[in-house]
Amino acid sequence: MLPLAKGRISREGLSGPDARKPAADRRLETALELHRAGKLRQACEAYRKVLKRAPHHAEALHLLGLATLELGRPGRAAQLFAKAAALAPAETLYRLHLGEAERAAGRLDEAAAACRAALDIDPAFFPALASLGNALRAQGRLEEAIACHRRAAEIAPGSAEARSNLALALKDAGRLDEAEAAAREAVGLAPDHPEIHFNHGNVLLAAAAFEEAEQAFARATALEPRHVRAWCNRGVALREQGRGAQACESLRRALALAPDWADAHWNLSLALLVDGKFEEGWREYEWRRRIPGFSMPRASGPLWDGAPLAGRRLLLRAEQGLGDTIQFARYARAAARSGPVALECPAALARLLSQSGLCEAVVARGEDVAFDVEAALMSAPFLLDPGLECAGGMVPYLSAEPDRVCRWARRLDAARGLKVGVCWQGNPAYRADRVRSIPLARFLPLAGIPGVTLVSLQKGPGADQLAGLPSDSGIMDFGAALDEGSDAFVDTAAVMANLDLVVTSDTAAAHLAGALGIETWLALAFAPDWRWGRAGETTPWYPAMRLFRQGAPGDWDGVFAKIARELAARAGKARGGKS
Repeated sequence: MLPLAKGRISREGLSGPDARKPAADRRLETALELHRAGKLRQACEAYRKVLKRAPHHAEALHLLGLATLELGRPGRAAQLFAKAAALAPAETLYRLHLGEAERAAGRLDEAAAACRAALDIDPAFFPALASLGNALRAQGRLEEAIACHRRAAEIAPGSAEARSNLALALKDAGRLDEAEAAAREAVGLAPDHPEIHFNHGNVLLAAAAFEEAEQAFARATALEPRHVRAWCNRGVALREQGRGAQACESLRRALALAPDWADAHWNLSLALLVDGKFEEGWREYEWRRRIPGFSMPRASGPLWDGAPLAGRRLLLRAEQGLGDTIQFARYARAAARSGPVALECPAALARLLSQSGLCEAVVARGEDVAFDVEAALMSAPFLLDPGLECAGGMVPYLSAEPDRVCRWARRLDAARGLKVGVCWQGNPAYRADRVRSIPLARFLPLAGIPGVTLVSLQKGPGADQLAGLPSDSGIMDFGAALDEGSDAFVDTAAVMANLDLVVTSDTAAAHLAGALGIETWLALAFAPDWRWGRAGETTPWYPAMRLFRQGAPGDWDGVFAKIARELAARAGKARGGKS
């Protein structure tokens, strides 16, 4: 957006006042000089003076719109661009900038319409194609965005911007190999452009190529030391490599440039938490509530500060994923020691949580509930347990329904030896799912260990991998009978209560097993999610859980070789004990 504006402001023919020109144009050039000098408010006032004398001066309206947009008022800028476009209907640039302002204001349909209007005038107008593609990408209309950016790249084959935009749209569509190829082409066309390296880094980050991503962000910051987003994302890439101190340093560089940027604070919190720096980490984690679109409910009442409730009723509101809700639900019981507590959760979890006696009431999200103060559920450690000294002592805090436990015990009678539940796939929409989830094929050797029966706990995405297995694979699969209703995990919890062990990837099933107090072996990526820390086989969250960590990025072979050895020894002892 700004490069387009600056290009227009510095165009040839408006280099300075000229006494031979009409007075309005001389006044406009004076305003332009202020604009070029970055004196935006003075420039706006000067543009308004031009318009007071010549209210239909299209270029003055347009330039006032550009300055207004740079001042962070996209809605007002859009009004000015629309007036300029109405006065000069053949001017494509006015419509282009109208589209940019509408997109900045979050009005994506209007942004796309303005860009299409510019393309109706000039179908080969590259900037409008680029802007239209970006608006479509923001709407999630990714195939249309990709087609638009491909057309832009055909029209401007030497444009790094076109290929970089194409790379980002391909990234969002999950076509990561194509995205990386386009991003590398963009870097080749503009090796000294920091934004091109930044976009390349984002593609590599999505592809979990963390070392290369960090290098791309480092090039961006070397070219532009004040590139705050590159400093932030470099910190993310460093964190994913397990380089915690350097990650924090990079994120603090970002915050030195933008002290109130919530994204950088939140990413810093994850780097601190994974390194066990809990108290500072939880404080930084509170910045998530300032991130637009972050998955947490909007507060509708006074926020709780962690003080004794003294008769007030507290509403704890779940946020983020099902696994997060299960993990942090323990704090409803902790908070209830000082007064009445209601826990609001996704409807799918209401039955599981309500029958575990955590607090006075469990309500599904969207149901009416009276309360005096409220808190986001994942703020509970910050308020109640900042050092995570109490988390493990609360386990078990969930329980399975006794009648379901009995029913599933009968169905599991056919299992011989150690009954081991397995779960391999998390939510594929999660940004790091390609790192944490594990192909079912990795688990299959466990089924061949004498004295072991594997029981599938997988539901939803990933369950289709069972269809490709031979009938004698050795995995019990209950299919749709497991949690077939709208209540999540009620059957899974009952099955787990009948198992000797759960072996799982980092999914909600891991939290469920941990919360039930079931012995659990968790297979973790080299740089795992923040809650599992950097090292060690134990976790403060779940005393009955053992962590099996990759020794190097992608090394599932080493993880499952160790799990297989330990499981074989465990099964051997069980057989010996029975004899």
